[in-house]
Amino acid sequence: MTWIKSTVFLLAMVMLVLPAVQKAFKIIPTVGLEGYFAPEARPVFALADFITGAYQQKMTPHLDRTIGFRNELTRLFNQVDFSLFSIPHAARIVVGKDNCLQADYHIDAYLGKDFIGKRFIDDKVARLKYLQEYLLKKRQVHLLVIVAPGKGFYYPETIPGRILKGKKGITNNDYYSRRLTESGVNLIDFNRWLVSMKDTSRHILYPKTGVHWSSFGAFLCADSLVRYLEVRLNRPLPHLVLDSLVKEPVARRVDNDMYRVLNLMCAIGGPVMTYPVFHHAYSDTLPKPAALFISDSFYWNWHDNGIIKNTFRNEEMWYYDKEVYPMQRIKPMNTAQIDLDQAISRQDVVILMETNAGYGNLGFGFVDRAYEYYYPGKTRIRQLEKSFRSNPEMMALLRKKAKEQNLPLDAIVLTDAIFIYNSELKRISTYN
Repeated sequence: MTWIKSTVFLLAMVMLVLPAVQKAFKIIPTVGLEGYFAPEARPVFALADFITGAYQQKMTPHLDRTIGFRNELTRLFNQVDFSLFSIPHAARIVVGKDNCLQADYHIDAYLGKDFIGKRFIDDKVARLKYLQEYLLKKRQVHLLVIVAPGKGFYYPETIPGRILKGKKGITNNDYYSRRLTESGVNLIDFNRWLVSMKDTSRHILYPKTGVHWSSFGAFLCADSLVRYLEVRLNRPLPHLVLDSLVKEPVARRVDNDMYRVLNLMCAIGGPVMTYPVFHHAYSDTLPKPAALFISDSFYWNWHDNGIIKNTFRNEEMWYYDKEVYPMQRIKPMNTAQIDLDQAISRQDVVILMETNAGYGNLGFGFVDRAYEYYYPGKTRIRQLEKSFRSNPEMMALLRKKAKEQNLPLDAIVLTDAIFIYNSELKRISTYN
């Protein structure tokens, strides 16, 4: 019995000491965790803090983040919770049936829980209609709305039963699509299109472990967009030519983004994924059109695969109508810092592309900003701006905000007026 006790004691000591040895000497290679983790800097030693215990309290978060084998132990802990209890240790991810990973905001969009209201949407559609007609007539620029697919719509059968309680309500996607069509606004509804092909497609159009359309689904939609724009712009565009299809049993990184942030030890089983190998066919003598995308992250698959670069002569994208790409990679720039009319006028087409209809606010502010710039008549937003400028206390607050955000004062005034205007629309929509 003595040797058993000694062995247990020795193992316990090794378990206690090994993490410190690993931290100091990195004896075993480790793989970092996916996702964002706020850094915990080592606190500066102060004797007074040590005596009171404050130093130890400050040191604890640092030790928690830097202890040896932390990444491996985190994955083990996450795997146990995931495998036994379907608990994901990642923000806003829901483990659906058959381990299909859903985003809670995609589920809310499918169930209509985030429906912003008919009055609000009617207002944005009316403004889009005006912008479409004005830009085409005055700037020879085409406006197009693209509804990217939402995972809740594509995989409703995987949503856990505990979430499906109650009646499914009207959705932003459906109401926007209907009103845009009725108003004659240029629209491509890729959400409805991919869902309609789900039961007949031989290839996965939305990955089980990803938040965006699959590589193959994105390829199909890009090809459809090119053919649509050829008709709309009345000019030939570079075509996507499919060379081959590569089948892979495990989703590539681009189709596996939700799984990666779970930081598990074992892969989640899924269907065979299809990856298109393609090239672009076009004549160098034909000028490619210029396009501006106001988009969410669904844009990046097209960009990273070279589809944007080979279809258009530029790669301009306003991420959530805030960050200006590709300039953002060189020097951070906000859309409020650039000349709106110049940016639009140098395009052939302006494309608003978002999943789940921007969760109600299609364009993420672009529609209101552009409408206020081009519409010649009186508007509620201009009335609000005027009231701000006549209020010294309000202007002092707005100047402070402009300085803190390093943005033009006029842009801050407009943004706050738009916020109040939309808040009023939401209140009206609640009762209508």
